[in-house]
Amino acid sequence: MNSRLALALVLGLASSQAIGAKPRPQNWLQVEMAGVSPAFVSKLYRDQLLGWYRDSGTMDESELKVLPDAEYFAFRPDLTRFAIDNGETAGQWTFLPPQNGHWPESAVQIIDRSDTINYRIVARVYCDPAQAACRKLRDDTAAMMPPEPPTDTETVSYGAWRKLIEQETCTPAPKEMAAPPYPDSMARNGEGGRVELRLLVNPCGEVRAVRLAESSGWPLLDQSAITTAWRWRIRSEREPAGQMVKVPVDFVPPIEAMHHRSERPGR
Repeated sequence: MNSRLALALVLGLASSQAIGAKPRPQNWLQVEMAGVSPAFVSKLYRDQLLGWYRDSGTMDESELKVLPDAEYFAFRPDLTRFAIDNGETAGQWTFLPPQNGHWPESAVQIIDRSDTINYRIVARVYCDPAQAACRKLRDDTAAMMPPEPPTDTETVSYGAWRKLIEQETCTPAPKEMAAPPYPDSMARNGEGGRVELRLLVNPCGEVRAVRLAESSGWPLLDQSAITTAWRWRIRSEREPAGQMVKVPVDFVPPIEAMHHRSERPGR
């Protein structure tokens, strides 16, 4: 399960919530209600967060030794999405923020069942069906936009997904192309360049897929451009169909940084 699917899921749910979308039949999407207890979701999130702490290096060994026995060690609102590669829980998970002092009890698991011919997504919703918030989560999931499949771009299933995007129902809105963040250390050091992106947009110009067409030579700049581009709307008018477009992103260091860089020994 890749990061493209993760972000597509988040943006898709956010979009449906923003416009108050109602569930509509979608032959590529199967939504299931998972009959498990809130404790299952809480433990799964806790285990994923603990694994992140172990792998990220943000805690020293003494802190890590305490965490497994801790009943609660703070929900991270910036860490709500995890990819699980194996087992019955395999898929891309998005956990809903809980109340203070509790672990998440609701989540959506996205499983990509696409093959080279068929585009197919299974979404399992984990929540208490008696709660209004659960019913809304189910409806938002049923109205989600189709996430990009991991199959090759030349396959029939990828073509089916692209057609869904190019014919997607959408509402025009003002153009929005915020500049990507420029890492401070790179700007100070005079490190810049041009990133070329290939974007698949729907008829209203909303970005639905991002490809790195040409690297700047700096991975941090490439990633900054890619992450920001996912939230762009490249035009304000609605076109008859979506399309693939090429967009350059320039990172130009301040003049003083370039002057300082030219004066360094060995330059």
